[in-house]
This record gives sequence, C-alpha cells and structure tokens, in this order.
Amino acid sequence: MIERAALPSGVSQSETIVVLRRILRDWCDARGYRADSQEGGRTAKSLINWYEFGVTDEVELARLIRDDIIIAAA
Repeated sequence: MIERAALPSGVSQSETIVVLRRILRDWCDARGYRADSQEGGRTAKSLINWYEFGVTDEVELARLIRDDIIIAAA
C-alpha cells in the first residue's frame, strides 16, 4: 500500500516509504491491527494524503495518525 504512493520529486522515495511504513507499523502494533487489514489500509491512505498535503515530519505524521485526524475526501 505505502509503496504505491505518489511522492513528490526531490524526496528520496525509499526513505519516505521507510518512514511511512514505520509509522503505519507502530500504529497497527499499538492497536492490534495488521497493516493489510481494512483499518491499516485506511490509515495508510491517510498517511499518504497527509504526506501529499505537505506534512513530511515523521513526528507530526505519527501524531496526526495517532489522533485519527484525517483529510476528508473532497
């Protein structure tokens, strides 16, 4: 899921994917979900949306996901 993200150019895609996967893994572990579950997929999509919106700081991304703050679909 995370590896399919369209990431901005100029950013190391491999580094970004590692960060997004780490945030997702930590979120799933804390809640007892698998990354490939429906909840994991929703959270992965939210992470990608936040990243594409311009939030690139790992701590901030983790906080947004932890607090279940999502970008509403337009």
